[in-house]
Amino acid sequence: MHSTLRSILPLLTGTFVGALGAILLQRSLPPKEGSPEEKIAVLENDLKWAQNNLRAWEDNSPRKRFGATTQDNVRSIAQAIKEGRQVSPDDVFNSFKPLMRDLSPLTERMQAIEIKRSAEARAGEYARKYGLTADQQKQLVDNLVFQNTEQMKQLQGMLESDHVGMREYMKAQREMDHELGLDQTMTSMLQGEKRQAFVTERLTEKAERVQHEADGKVQRIDNIVKLDDRQRNQMFLNMAQTSRHYDPQMQFEGLGDGVKPMGQGMSSEQAMMSVLRPDQQQVYKAHRQQRLQEAQQDAAAIGLTIPNDWNPDDDIGF
Repeated sequence: MHSTLRSILPLLTGTFVGALGAILLQRSLPPKEGSPEEKIAVLENDLKWAQNNLRAWEDNSPRKRFGATTQDNVRSIAQAIKEGRQVSPDDVFNSFKPLMRDLSPLTERMQAIEIKRSAEARAGEYARKYGLTADQQKQLVDNLVFQNTEQMKQLQGMLESDHVGMREYMKAQREMDHELGLDQTMTSMLQGEKRQAFVTERLTEKAERVQHEADGKVQRIDNIVKLDDRQRNQMFLNMAQTSRHYDPQMQFEGLGDGVKPMGQGMSSEQAMMSVLRPDQQQVYKAHRQQRLQEAQQDAAAIGLTIPNDWNPDDDIGF
């Protein structure tokens, strides 16, 4: 099946539940008593129970009494496909929302453990590097946990809405910032040389991230339209500047002369198209249209429809 369609189907067929299992199963060693790993092992059993008893659970859930369940929705989707009626990715995504909502108490517990583990690891690293006190470590952990929890609540709110589509939800997932609040908290706690060392380290981390993202995008575009050296350098800077991790202080080597910062307020696609010649723009648009048509054909083979306004480049950040 075409790669662009494969990027959509996992979510449609239950990636949400599969992701939970992946988080749990990645740790195979026996956990220590009282450790986060032991708690996750307990949650793994909870997840298996939920999967094995899903039908009974839905039959007795409030949603069974007050609204459609996933089982009801999937049955409706299957009937629509059987009758030849159009079924969109959003239809399938919405059909899984009751299940995702019902599983939210379990997923929230799992997410809380993962968020706390990540925050504590970061606090431990910075305690070693910058000499954070116990109170400072706690402050950092509490702030990171709070920011991540608030973002997860926003995602959960999108699941509770009947008006949020699959693309909007996936975009929000991609844009989650697990380091939100990190820089502000650390710079407020550190002073002098330690503060400057932290700022420099973070700028380096982000620059490496931005460079990796931009290099990947430039390579994909070059494979389609064959950029010249000047275009490649300008495209790199444009793609770097559209990254959420970009900082004007970042310096990138090897860009050469004539490379200018992109215009203010440009979207990623505008930043890309501004570098291409008219003939290259036509080649790129034709390539995108071909990918869309192939994805629509593949989707039609299994009874789904993909809208004409779907952008096949959404999965790479344009």
